[in-house]
Amino acid sequence: MKTLKKDWKEHKFAPCYLFFGGETYLIREYENALQQAILPAGAEMMNHDIFEEKRAVAAAIMDAAETLPFLSEKRLITIKNSEFFQKSGRKEEGERLKSFLSNIPDSTCILFIEEKVEKTNGLYKAVAKYGQAVEFKKPAEKDLALWIRKRCKEQNMQMSEAVLGLFLQTVAHDMENIDGELKKLIDYKGEEKEILAEDIRAVCTVSLEARVFDLVKAVAERKPAEAIQIYRTLLSMKESPYMVLSLITRQFRLILEAKLFSESGLPQDVIAAKLEIRDFAVREYLRQGKRFSAAGWKQAMRDCLKTDLDIKLGQAQEETAVEMLILKYSR
Repeated sequence: MKTLKKDWKEHKFAPCYLFFGGETYLIREYENALQQAILPAGAEMMNHDIFEEKRAVAAAIMDAAETLPFLSEKRLITIKNSEFFQKSGRKEEGERLKSFLSNIPDSTCILFIEEKVEKTNGLYKAVAKYGQAVEFKKPAEKDLALWIRKRCKEQNMQMSEAVLGLFLQTVAHDMENIDGELKKLIDYKGEEKEILAEDIRAVCTVSLEARVFDLVKAVAERKPAEAIQIYRTLLSMKESPYMVLSLITRQFRLILEAKLFSESGLPQDVIAAKLEIRDFAVREYLRQGKRFSAAGWKQAMRDCLKTDLDIKLGQAQEETAVEMLILKYSR
């Protein structure tokens, strides 16, 4: 991925690309970069075909790919969310493109953009063989911090390490949301050149995950009044009790897993990589994990699953059932 933009600047293009993964912000950024590198300004309409979802049909894609570009060296074919790369999707339609990928005209570049991909899929293997399959994963905390600092520097703005940590703890962790929250902060600061903790508290939208993180922290610290207050605030914001339960269950699981990994001797950075969470979250989970033994956290997980089942079977009212679970583990 790191060499793609460099290659494109030098007008080196693979016959086909597949962009996939969980970080849609980066996918969109690289999609735009490829389009700008291939298509001269003003030539987009005549030389760019886009096929989305059920409109992505192999015959139409191949016809478009064999059409010569107009006033441009290349034409670009973009195929989005076709489900060609999934067994349960439109695999048969994708199979028709496999042999075509080995003989794409030099005047054409094909770009697939997919939400989900199975790497055992035949079309995936063909793209990887004749072009490039690029997975856009959510960046590690270190890489995300570097990216945020770069964005701040571009705007002549500063943010201390502690404030950057608070920012990452507060906002939802997809890059598109982070970019939007960062723009809000920069606009809010105006002529001032340093983002402070109080700016984040004043401007940034606190994510649901961050609020539940604080809720579980209050549970682990034996603060039932604070935990219930956070829970009721979430309900007043029209958050589903069932969604809150699912996030509490996830947090309990991560606390247990972090605890077990730590007890087996793994360092915090390795635990963060294994659990695919931020470093600060690992530190907090290990601290919270001291509240109970591993057996105690396993019981907490079982109680979460029982609450879930009771709600699904109609044996408990979801708002009350989740509140009782919070009270049980915060007292």
